[in-house]
Amino acid sequence: MKKFFFVFLSFILLFSVVTPGFAQATEVDNLNWVDIEEEENSISIFEAPEIFDSLEEIDWDNVEVSLIEEEVEWHNIPIEVNEEILSNGNKPRFLPLVARLVLSGGKYVIRWGSKVFKKAPKSKVSNALTNFETATFRAGSHTFRLTKPDMEHMLTRHHPKYWDGSIRGNQSFYNPNLSVDDVKSIALNIAKQNNTILAKKGTNGMFRVEGQVDGVKYVLGIKDGHIRQLYPKN
Repeated sequence: MKKFFFVFLSFILLFSVVTPGFAQATEVDNLNWVDIEEEENSISIFEAPEIFDSLEEIDWDNVEVSLIEEEVEWHNIPIEVNEEILSNGNKPRFLPLVARLVLSGGKYVIRWGSKVFKKAPKSKVSNALTNFETATFRAGSHTFRLTKPDMEHMLTRHHPKYWDGSIRGNQSFYNPNLSVDDVKSIALNIAKQNNTILAKKGTNGMFRVEGQVDGVKYVLGIKDGHIRQLYPKN
């Protein structure tokens, strides 16, 4: 009995020494989570509450200009308005949860409710688009295309699961639960809502249109006949 008690006491003492170190290592690992490149680029508040405690708001006035420059200055491209859509008076059935950029340990991350998304490895979007085929939309005598590079651009800019870490001052994000097919469907739906405008503008030049799907307003950008941009309107 004494021998058993001695072994049990030794185990308790050993466990008390190891446990703090283990807890500390776990905390450090969680705090360094943003720096680890992995396919699963999200973490929940239940898995790592300390990360959420340390999130900071971004002071956009101090963000480097080079970080918020557009490869195409879409904000200078006018939005063609479809009066029919505006006169519908469609109101959102719900207020969508807004995903936004914040800082975690000085690194940019996306917060969406009780989840945080970090930069995803390029392989993630490549894998998701392995079987993607070009989608087309016909408006009048013009054919508009949504190709794999177009979709990759939209996902890596605006989808939390595929975000490439790029930063723009007016950046907005999709609901992370949207699949690739969902995003494609939304883009084609917005194009359909603006069929008359697309037919009139044609496939030369750049322009933007607006539409609404499932209570969320989106802006769709067209460049040389390609559906190149799609983002939720803030």
